[in-house]
Amino acid sequence: MDRLKGEFMLTSLYRFLFIIFLSCCVFCSILWPNQISAEQSSAKQSAGIQVIRQFGDSITYGYGFVQCAGIPGFCMTYWKYNSQLYQCASCAIYSWGGGYRGWMTELALQPSNQFLFATEGYQCGGSYTAQWETNSMSHDGYPGFRTDQLVPLALLPSNASITLVHAGTNDFVQGKSVSSAETNLTQIVQNLISQNANTKIYVAQIVRFVKPASTCTGCADHSVLNPLVKQYNEWIQSTLANNFAKQVVVVNMYDALQTQTDYSPDGVHPGPVGYQKMACSWIRAIKQMPSSPSDPCNGFSFGETKKQKIPSEPELQKSMPPSELMNQIMQGKSKNVLGP
Repeated sequence: MDRLKGEFMLTSLYRFLFIIFLSCCVFCSILWPNQISAEQSSAKQSAGIQVIRQFGDSITYGYGFVQCAGIPGFCMTYWKYNSQLYQCASCAIYSWGGGYRGWMTELALQPSNQFLFATEGYQCGGSYTAQWETNSMSHDGYPGFRTDQLVPLALLPSNASITLVHAGTNDFVQGKSVSSAETNLTQIVQNLISQNANTKIYVAQIVRFVKPASTCTGCADHSVLNPLVKQYNEWIQSTLANNFAKQVVVVNMYDALQTQTDYSPDGVHPGPVGYQKMACSWIRAIKQMPSSPSDPCNGFSFGETKKQKIPSEPELQKSMPPSELMNQIMQGKSKNVLGP
């Protein structure tokens, strides 16, 4: 009994020391967020590894395929100083998740895919173990944020060679017009270029809404908003891409995700399968592979070096915020999120 007690105390001590170490790292990144981000990015670039900035809202964060403690599926703290958003405290380290970001890491771990990258960003919530091991945990995904709220964040310093943008979903959920989303997305792209003239910007034609699952009590049916999504996506392809022809590449996410099986029960956020398709779509575009919205993961390997765990349905349900909180987040009314 004394031996077991001693082992328990030793294990608890190791966990305590690890938490202290992680907290110190986060504290340092809060004190010097821009400098640290810039220095890491420069080092990664010089090593010949592409640095990617993943930019957007909860679909970039990974809702529907993240594993967090505290409020289920929600683990972020934003610090504001002089009206700027700075790095958030990290979530714990988990065995699955990260939304499309996590699947991009998984794809990069398969040697035959020949795709290496690291990430930069001003938070790291929702990332899973392999992302921390490969320096691909940082991102700029802010649940509930509309395009107008993302505009100032696009002015934060960046050295990324590639920027991935999926933004606009919350605009339509919150009753904003297509024209306002178009104006804001234009400004986002302009701001990204003003801070980093060398970045290549991949802009998604955003994913559609589907009807929520019957099990998702309290979930609104946002699929009625798809005509607005289509109009917005057509503008991205016809106008935004032409206005920034040298730096913007359009990625068709709308047709990559089509049925309920691609989504979490709320019908808004992708599930593991949908996020996997998003990851493949991003990488196809980056590698200049032929577009294949109907089968975006064709030609990619997932089985050589398996890091990502596929969660069970109960685990996925447990990871999502309650529908009432989710609705508050998408409406920009959650007190847990500090808007700019």
